Amino acid sequence: MSTDNTEDGGRTDRWQRLVVGAFQLDEALGSKEGSGDGSGAAAHAQLYLDSLLEVFPSSVDPVEDFEGYAVRRMVLALRRALEQQGGR
Repeated sequence: MSTDNTEDGGRTDRWQRLVVGAFQLDEALGSKEGSGDGSGAAAHAQLYLDSLLEVFPSSVDPVEDFEGYAVRRMVLALRRALEQQGGR
């Protein structure tokens, strides 16, 4: 049972961070398009994913906060995929 409010450990703030970070990543990648080689794209994505792990920590309980747990698992899987692609 998940509710988003600031009295519940800043849950609203983490959703805002998710969205703001996505916009920042998109902007950073957009500025790299001019270079044509995509250099730094994986590094920017990795930094974004690392920052999400700060607001979706390992202490997220899937019973109490399934949405947060789902985001955390997705972030971990994306990080692993980037690492296997040589992103870090």
